[in-house]
Amino acid sequence: MKTFIRVALAVVCVIASCNAGEQCSCQPEEILETISEVLDYRDAWPLLTSSDTLYLMRLPLHPPIGAIQCVISTLYQEKPTFPNVRRWILYLDAIKGEKWQQKLVTLTMTPKPGSNSSSSFTTNDFPSFGTLFSVLFVDSKCLIFRIFSYTVGGRTGCAWWVKESARDNRLWHCRLIFDFFCGVSYQEIYKKEACDHMTKKTKISNRLLGKL
Repeated sequence: MKTFIRVALAVVCVIASCNAGEQCSCQPEEILETISEVLDYRDAWPLLTSSDTLYLMRLPLHPPIGAIQCVISTLYQEKPTFPNVRRWILYLDAIKGEKWQQKLVTLTMTPKPGSNSSSSFTTNDFPSFGTLFSVLFVDSKCLIFRIFSYTVGGRTGCAWWVKESARDNRLWHCRLIFDFFCGVSYQEIYKKEACDHMTKKTKISNRLLGKL
């Protein structure tokens, strides 16, 4: 609830910055950068280095990603050293059948002066999406970061990830941030049936292999 109230205050601040009866030219993302209450929730290092599986919920409409139905991310190595963390990206492509496609990616956090915390990161592993990504919001359940390669009317697109334990929850505060601050057309990546089927199949296969 505390997080939701802080986010709501950020939204009110953005709205109040525009003159009544006039077209608002302010960019919510820029105002968000200056609100200290929200800056407390922009360090993605703890979530990205956790052993929890992350599920991709939304992406911008462009660039196109084909027939991908489920995207998850798992930690490649335990206890990574700041500022680099390596993670597996696994995804299901309906055209290629029921088999996980995988890609190993390296994320490099951009450190804040004098600390091991960061509100942005870089990677060269997804050139079509860009190389620099700025974190809008992160907490114990979700991560939302901006994708600068996709803009509409000066607004950027975003990616939204959630922990496996929260993937079927409403997460109103994360949804509010994405809908308000990302403000452009998006596509739903998470398909519950496809993800449930593949993760269940993988767990069964792992159990069988463990008995051999």
